[in-house]
Amino acid sequence: MRQILCLFSLLIAFLFTSTLCDASGNGVQSSTINLRVEVSATDLGNILNKSINKELFKGQGGLGTSVEILRAGAVAVTASNDFIYLSIPVQLTFGYGMFTTNPLKTDLRFKAKVNVSPDWRLKTELYYTGLSDGLLDTIRLGMIKLKPKSIVESVTQPVQKLLAPVIDNKLNDTVRLRDKVTPLWRDAFTPVLVDKNFNAWLKLSPERIVMSPLTATNNMLRVSIGLITTTEIVIGPKPASSQAKPLPQIQQLTNFDDQFHIQLATNIFFTDLVNALNPILINQTFGDDKKITIRSFSLKSKDGRLVIDLAATGDFNGELTLVARPVYNPQNNSLSFDNIEFDTRHAGFFVGVGSWLFNGTIRDIIKDKLNTTIVDQLNSARLKASAALTRIQLADHVELSGTVKDLRLGEAVVAADRLSLQVTVQGETGINLK
Repeated sequence: MRQILCLFSLLIAFLFTSTLCDASGNGVQSSTINLRVEVSATDLGNILNKSINKELFKGQGGLGTSVEILRAGAVAVTASNDFIYLSIPVQLTFGYGMFTTNPLKTDLRFKAKVNVSPDWRLKTELYYTGLSDGLLDTIRLGMIKLKPKSIVESVTQPVQKLLAPVIDNKLNDTVRLRDKVTPLWRDAFTPVLVDKNFNAWLKLSPERIVMSPLTATNNMLRVSIGLITTTEIVIGPKPASSQAKPLPQIQQLTNFDDQFHIQLATNIFFTDLVNALNPILINQTFGDDKKITIRSFSLKSKDGRLVIDLAATGDFNGELTLVARPVYNPQNNSLSFDNIEFDTRHAGFFVGVGSWLFNGTIRDIIKDKLNTTIVDQLNSARLKASAALTRIQLADHVELSGTVKDLRLGEAVVAADRLSLQVTVQGETGINLK
């Protein structure tokens, strides 16, 4: 039982899976690894301030004027409503013939929408949104009157053409999507030893990569990336690595689930149940007026039921058979052996009329022990998973942390040598790239 619990907890702790295996362990469906990449508006602003040139524009404006736009301070960057907002302090100088204005101060304002192309590049759509307050509506320059706002707006297209590639390049340098995902994708093809005591290996076979839309809220840029893969836990020698594939193009999804979901068939082998039942059955005496002592017992499956064969001595000498079927209750999310009955077909006339056996404690004791064994396993798995997910160093500069919020059961199947039950673990987690 301890081995099952440990492997189950390790699987959750490393959180490389949302795996669904069939009850026999032969089929494995796809899983998703979630990776969230975050960049603050402050970090992006720091990089842009080092990258945007002082001279933003120098050339001709309207009405034969010359225009010079120089950056005059730090670029303010904010992020909200899925846009990046830029406010650039500038110094404006207008010329006409032999006349030149004194420098005028204002802010050029832009907003940028960021998308991701299939080749992993961030692409920026930059829009001019206006000037800050404080610039005069008209100024006199020699014999003519100029409208500074109109002149500036007539030259915003060259400024946008200058800024857009700078923002593109620096945003890509900051987020570095391909650089972050490539080593994770490459290393995913090599099995990972998750527990040396049981020689347990985690084997992934990556298939494709999906991504949510990039969001910009609360001065943070965020994107969630999902690695679609099949996942297996292999016990024994290190399995062969899968053939590494080139990093695929990214596939955009409208919606992306930020929670993790782990679905897997958890096996409770009959040998573990025998170990759990041994102390309460072997050489234990049951009954009041009439007594029997259990000398041995065994478990097997038949027609989807758990069959318990008991060898007894005392007021009844021979074999007794009990049959049990696990029942899943979706209302209270529980799995229990509520119906444990004696099979009297092979127990002879004595059992058929001996109501003391049916009303005795053997059946209740077995039922309670089977039920508590399942509950103990699931509670222990949840506690271990929660503790393990607090902070895990997966690799250099790769850290995982999360919480387990819910553990749901599914239908149970009594197989040839085990009880297989479907477990779904839900929670929140994140992989932080330091």
